[in-house]
Amino acid sequence: MLKLYRTFRCTFAYGLVLSAIILSSCKKDDVSSCGGTPGIMTISATTSRSTAVTTGNLADWVIIQGSNFCSVSSVTFNDVEADLKDAYITSNEITLQVPRVVPKNVTNTITVTTAGGSAQATYTVAVPPLVVSSMTNEYALAGEKVAIVGQNFDLYGVTPTTGKVLLNTTSVAITKSTADSVYFIVPAGVAPGATVKLTGSNGFEKQAAFRYKDDRNILFNYDTNGSVWGGTDFITSDANPGAISGSYIRVNKSIAAWAWTEISANNNIVIPADVLNNPGNYLLKFEINTLKPFTTNVLRVSIDGDPGGNPPVNTYQWHPMEPFSTKGKWNTRSANLSEFITKTDPTKATHEVRVIIFGDGALDADMSFDNIRIVPKD
Repeated sequence: MLKLYRTFRCTFAYGLVLSAIILSSCKKDDVSSCGGTPGIMTISATTSRSTAVTTGNLADWVIIQGSNFCSVSSVTFNDVEADLKDAYITSNEITLQVPRVVPKNVTNTITVTTAGGSAQATYTVAVPPLVVSSMTNEYALAGEKVAIVGQNFDLYGVTPTTGKVLLNTTSVAITKSTADSVYFIVPAGVAPGATVKLTGSNGFEKQAAFRYKDDRNILFNYDTNGSVWGGTDFITSDANPGAISGSYIRVNKSIAAWAWTEISANNNIVIPADVLNNPGNYLLKFEINTLKPFTTNVLRVSIDGDPGGNPPVNTYQWHPMEPFSTKGKWNTRSANLSEFITKTDPTKATHEVRVIIFGDGALDADMSFDNIRIVPKD
């Protein structure tokens, strides 16, 4: 038994020594076989190494094929150095990820640098733009935390350390950010209609296509023009869920399927002619707050149309495909005006606007609305 153990121990030790010799000789051979100046022959995607590519996107994985890639010290795309920590490198291939960083100096090249020199090849990295889509509550009160939603905020340094939110000229600190959201607290004293701008690293600036408390083309704000034919049953200033700009509408009742529940109606609304001549340049917006989820039935906003027709004419219809809930917070919702405005007379001095709940499915409603408006796509 002792003999067998010694034999195994010796065999194991011999195996380790042999492996070390083999690995050492392979490493030595690799170094000796690629000690010259590197060269790049082709670049391909990892999904098809036989197909050469000259363009790609941030965060793509690529294969750089060539020669003399031993002792690679850096690989740069434009002027951005890639992280080699997860790269796979042989004497004739480098597999790595394009950095998800916006370059300062665009050269449309890849540069591989080794102890033997450098090699370059043409390669264009498409840089996605910063997209600013919306603000969770455009009528948020001072002291409330809100988010600006979009894409690629991290790429442009719109972060707490390198970015700001500008409301007109008031600079506001970013409290938190992700790739698709920027959070901040609304300061006191910001005027209605203030423009919204984001700043990031390297002097980057982006103007949002929306404004804080945009008060252009208000259809109903329920302070001066919120009359409802037959009364003002739903207009309130209750503390629950709480006002954001004076009085608002709260619909707190059970609504049967196909029961006509008129929230707002006025045939004396002034709408600029350009809005109806060019609806593609405008958005319908309003704030909504749900204390109970909006699950069934249909919210309809009609402009010079028939909201109860089949099909409705000149009527925005919102039927949630799944339960919609703001959890007691005010949210801004928008829709393209051109999606439902088809037959209007821009020459009329005033227009009829109606807001109703009417559709299939009984709804246990507790929903509030305010600041129904038409605003330009700035």
